[in-house]
Amino acid sequence: MKKNLLILLFFLAFVEGGAVMCVELCSAKILSPYFGTSIYVWAAVLGITLTALTTGYYFGGYLSSKISNTKAVAWLMLIGGLLLTLTPIISDFILPFTVEFSGQSQFYFLVGTIMSLMCFLFLPLMLFGAVSPMLINLLTSQAKESGKNSGTVYAVSTLGGIFSTFLVGFYLLPTYGITNTLYAYGLLVLLTAVILFIFSKNVDVKVVIVTLFALISFNFSTHKTPGVIVESEGILGNIKVMDRQYPNGKVYRELMVNNISQTIMDRNNPNESLWNYVDVLMYNINNYSNGEKALLLGMGGGTVYKQLISNGYDVDIVEIDARIEKLAKEYFYIDKAVEVIIDDARHYIRTTDKKYDVIIYDLYHSETPPVHLMTKEAFADIQHKLTDNGLLVVNFYGFISGSKGRAARSLYTTLKHTAFDVHLIATDGEEHQRNLLFMCGKDELKAKQQIIHKMIYEMDMNFDDALLLTDDKPVLEHIYLEAALQWRKDYNELNAKNFLR
Repeated sequence: MKKNLLILLFFLAFVEGGAVMCVELCSAKILSPYFGTSIYVWAAVLGITLTALTTGYYFGGYLSSKISNTKAVAWLMLIGGLLLTLTPIISDFILPFTVEFSGQSQFYFLVGTIMSLMCFLFLPLMLFGAVSPMLINLLTSQAKESGKNSGTVYAVSTLGGIFSTFLVGFYLLPTYGITNTLYAYGLLVLLTAVILFIFSKNVDVKVVIVTLFALISFNFSTHKTPGVIVESEGILGNIKVMDRQYPNGKVYRELMVNNISQTIMDRNNPNESLWNYVDVLMYNINNYSNGEKALLLGMGGGTVYKQLISNGYDVDIVEIDARIEKLAKEYFYIDKAVEVIIDDARHYIRTTDKKYDVIIYDLYHSETPPVHLMTKEAFADIQHKLTDNGLLVVNFYGFISGSKGRAARSLYTTLKHTAFDVHLIATDGEEHQRNLLFMCGKDELKAKQQIIHKMIYEMDMNFDDALLLTDDKPVLEHIYLEAALQWRKDYNELNAKNFLR
């Protein structure tokens, strides 16, 4: 085989491997504003990816026994590249149906996730999977070469996947967004296929038509969501900032992660939140704490931070997503001089030498709480970072009864097991509308003034099905799924469907 053709085929394998990871990562991000980022969503993405690649490998192996030429490989890449450029358009068409369908129950949620992925992830991955067996067949003229050629093709393809994972995850997605990333990678795949067509002298009118169709597809997929001030894509999800008028007549500024509201600030009174949990939180922190040094884990739009400052606390902030810090300072009136520690909260807790009078968990990532921070080992680490009379506050879902409350009951059990004295405070509203605030004392909690908010007492809870949450058995993500799906369903009604074109 000619050297130039050999180089081109290996470059094609590199691009194909990169395209697999690009469409996989982007598909997960396409889903996240509507289905969230739970382990079930990622399991569906990985499951469909493996299913598509398995089908592609088999199809490519079968096809290579019938056809052995560069034209067939070029067509697989050309159509795969076209589908990459069309993925944003296809997802916009299918998601309104699957989001509506998925709200009926947990089962339908999972089915809706899989249906969505089958529509815009399965086919391009199947085509890319078929490329590798076809390339191996083209490169192999003798049986003794098959092992070497197979290993080389899959190694080059995997190398392309590694390169694409870092490039897409850490640069292209946060800088240019999903649509631009898929379009650019789709054009790279198309360009590689067209070069192969030209090299093998197989260019015809059909190749030109498919290429032109892919080129113009971008005109039908670019958009700006109505009402959104700024929008950002990244490995940690979709972030939006928008202004919205609520029924009380006030205009609020919202920070949303994957279409779940994280902060809703009164635009004319930046210290005021639409949610009463901020006021309940501050009242009870002041009621139980005697110190002034606070650690806020999770920044959001900074509403809790502003309340802590106004109440005289010296606050350190830890936030995992650097985009949140930038948006909070630019759109939510956080002083640009405020220092924010960009780190995972568990990592910070383990590495810092500081001790705090109050540590606050305000860590929801859309509807997903940080399961690695809610284990007996994590709470033991927190114990060491609290002063003698220190207070831990955990903001959690409002469900405490029935199957949806099992996660909260398990969290309560785990906190008690870690020798915290726990008072459980509920904000106003029904379970699906409220927050639970776990007020956890390193020593016995003593209120300085009257407890004016609803307390939920241990004697009123049934702990028969409660679990001890540990690092070795991270089951929280499984047992809170029903509650998380309820939150996701409610927010899809309010937000996600409004953002679908």
